[in-house]
Amino acid sequence: MEEIEPPVTNSSLTSLTPEEKRCLLFNVTCSLEIPIEDFDKNWWPLISNIWTIWGSYKQQNGDVRKDFVCRLMKHRESSIRKKENIPNEKRRITKTRPSGLCCAKIKILWMVSLGIVKVEPYKDSPNHTHTISESDKVKRSQAIRTLVEIEAIKNYSPPAITVAVKEYATKLGLGTSVSELSRKEVTNVKYKICGPLEAHLLCNSDLKSDILNSIAFLIEKGYRVESYYVSHQSTKGIVFAHPKQLEKLQHHGWLTLIDSTHKTNKYDWRLFSLYVRDTYGCWDVGAHFYVSNEDCDTISQALKIVRSYCNWSPRYILSDQSSIEAKGIKKAFPGISAGEQDNAQKNKNWLRAVN
Repeated sequence: MEEIEPPVTNSSLTSLTPEEKRCLLFNVTCSLEIPIEDFDKNWWPLISNIWTIWGSYKQQNGDVRKDFVCRLMKHRESSIRKKENIPNEKRRITKTRPSGLCCAKIKILWMVSLGIVKVEPYKDSPNHTHTISESDKVKRSQAIRTLVEIEAIKNYSPPAITVAVKEYATKLGLGTSVSELSRKEVTNVKYKICGPLEAHLLCNSDLKSDILNSIAFLIEKGYRVESYYVSHQSTKGIVFAHPKQLEKLQHHGWLTLIDSTHKTNKYDWRLFSLYVRDTYGCWDVGAHFYVSNEDCDTISQALKIVRSYCNWSPRYILSDQSSIEAKGIKKAFPGISAGEQDNAQKNKNWLRAVN
């Protein structure tokens, strides 16, 4: 008669590392009894990529039994798409995994009344015909995917997320399961996570609707907004500033920094920001404006509108090496002498040294 091994209880499983837990649930040779909460939170996410559901049964007392089979079994063969009459040179290159590679099975019983999960080997089930790392190459476990999702929300680049996840997973004892993590997988997860989070940032299909919606949004938030049109240049612009920002611009605007940012929208409008240095020596925003084209007349008109919002009297305006910005500033503030503008770059270098 075949000798039945006694079940391994929770008392002997508490000190196991994540990799040891994965090995126990990879080739299940004896019965394991684990608290339901501990199993669902700390055990199953480690091996969710190894097993896939085969059958599920709910008993009258509320207990649930699920049978799982190795993911590499793949009982259905992949379609070879012969009937589509698509030339081979035009087919998308894909990889297909052969079926029937592994027939390992386990059964898991959620005993709700006792608060215990019982994991047992399936009757006459063989061990896996492959290593655990080969399962990791096919799919990532939920534990690793959760780590990637946490980092993806921070909106770092995929290479940086990959490095951070590998370092953190290694500290958690999951170095083996994360070794096959690629940048492409991280990019896909990041797209799925950040896509819904940024859905409210997506614009409409036409410029006019986007401008009207943006103006309505800014007005709702308490901003002063004005759109304008420069006829002889056929250019447009939008000026917006919050009253608190305008107050800072009026009090500290004697020294103003102007800077432009590109690629903030699909219409390629340039975003200009005016910064002032407050009493604490910190740079703060004074106003913003968008322009459809970066020319001196369009920039000058935006600066005039900002000036009309408050008593803004700049003595020095710092800019980069853009001659267009310099001409626009001179047109908006004709009373500024050339000497003051010449000293602007020296003052900017001095501020960099102070910072």
